[in-house]
Amino acid sequence: MKNHKLIVRLVHLLILLVLFACSEDDAKAGKSRDIKFEISGTFTGTLDATYITASGGGTNESITSLPWTKNIKYLSTTVSTSITVGGDGGVAGQTLFIKVFAGGTLVSETSGISNSSGILVVASPSYIF
Repeated sequence: MKNHKLIVRLVHLLILLVLFACSEDDAKAGKSRDIKFEISGTFTGTLDATYITASGGGTNESITSLPWTKNIKYLSTTVSTSITVGGDGGVAGQTLFIKVFAGGTLVSETSGISNSSGILVVASPSYIF
């Protein structure tokens, strides 16, 4: 079980590193900085979310129940955002859905299904401001 959590955390870290590889030149002007992450599904195991904070850092947060939402107003210095959710201890075939809203408009939907060991990792695409 500890190996599974380590793998999930390493995947989260890798995704965050990729996100920070973007330069400010990649940012697009005029996009909403009011972001809502919405997580839902049938997964019954332990879930952790890794996402970009308002100031551009990364953080982890336990998801204690589904559905789960997180609203963040990003600073003008933050280039992009994303969220990755990893879980273990579930049952094979359980689902997880990530929706990302910017200014109340749905900008991405991503889903995943737990594997035969009850593990899943789902990552949203990066949203560039």
